[in-house]
Amino acid sequence: MRRHPLSSQQLLKDVAKLHIKDIDLGLERFQTLLMRLGQPHENLPPVIHVAGTNGKGSTIAYLQSIFEEAGYSVHAFTSPHLVNVHESITLAGQHIDEETFSSLLQEVIKANAGAAMTVFEAISAVSFLAFTRTKGHIVLLETGMGGAGDTTNVVKHPILCAITPISVDHSEFLGKSLAEIASHKAGIIKRDVPCVIAKQDSEVYQVIRDRSKALKAPLYRQGRDWFVKRTGRQMVFEGWDGDYAWPLPALAGDHQVENAGLALACLEVLKGQHSLHEETIRHGLQHAYWPGRLEQVNANDFLSPAWQLWLDGGHNEAAAKVLRQQIKRWNDKPLYVICGMMKRKNSKAFLKEIAGLADHIYTVPIPDKDCKKPEKLANQVQDAGGLATACEDIEFALNLIKAERKTPGRVLICGSLYLLGAFYALRART
Repeated sequence: MRRHPLSSQQLLKDVAKLHIKDIDLGLERFQTLLMRLGQPHENLPPVIHVAGTNGKGSTIAYLQSIFEEAGYSVHAFTSPHLVNVHESITLAGQHIDEETFSSLLQEVIKANAGAAMTVFEAISAVSFLAFTRTKGHIVLLETGMGGAGDTTNVVKHPILCAITPISVDHSEFLGKSLAEIASHKAGIIKRDVPCVIAKQDSEVYQVIRDRSKALKAPLYRQGRDWFVKRTGRQMVFEGWDGDYAWPLPALAGDHQVENAGLALACLEVLKGQHSLHEETIRHGLQHAYWPGRLEQVNANDFLSPAWQLWLDGGHNEAAAKVLRQQIKRWNDKPLYVICGMMKRKNSKAFLKEIAGLADHIYTVPIPDKDCKKPEKLANQVQDAGGLATACEDIEFALNLIKAERKTPGRVLICGSLYLLGAFYALRART
């Protein structure tokens, strides 16, 4: 009887049984696994390593788009995925296919030999194997959480490190103070490797500055070494090579000008190694795509054509502040928010930023995740001065909005990337 190959979904369920924790930062266990696999992380194409709290994925999206416009074969590792785990690993511009992923995952599981291993460690190991076995010119590596103890930090000689804005998030793992969190994230800085950083709180900057100085890593700081601002329908980037006017980036929101500026600063640092034509950069900025980050999608499957439907996966207070600025600009239509959040997130701080700006907030659970109850979220909205209704799921909330609200408006689904994954899955079934 012919045996069917094991699916990656089933394999990852088996991996999840190997460790009592979903998240367990530290490199010793992972380094042992990589040694058994032949040290694939030591044989990667040139690596750009990106850490930070918000904006990592968007910065990588700009870099990937620009490099691909230049004809580069780009590998990337990002997290979390929205619907399918294959989204986390990009091989030469395409998501890894199921056959390759499951085959490499089985190789990882065999090498691990039943030792403790988290799902993220397994996926990270798969990415390193895949990157060494598929020809590529550059690897864009995003930390999963923190930096110092993150699986991606086994790469000792990247060509560049980049740090997006650091704020409070994952406090139960990284510490409650900004300095503690910054210490984890600054852990990606390597000796003699240039590091480009976005605007940071003074406490955060001091941590980054001290580490870069100790390791003699050249530091390129926004507001000192490079600047970026929006001017009308374009953005102006000022670096050490002069001022350049660029088109506004493809991703929505003024904060994306900052993320695009960080990507441009990275390219300026790498100019000696990777000199790119202005037109290539221009096209790359205009064609970058990163789902679930202030993304407008077709509303017709759930609402009438006159409605707008937006998605944003931001899930911490800093992301909510950015979202608040965008919401203030949305003054042409009523705004209805559908929100779901994970248990470990500070939902009170998140909802406080947006509760008073929405006409109504519909709170929902996140399927198959350890999330906050809709009733608790609804109470937090009301405590913050907003109106809220707890709903059983996203589809119920959308149907309720359609039934109750006769004037076409704008719907924003937010609070968690996992919630957006549930929406994408719902849309695929509809």
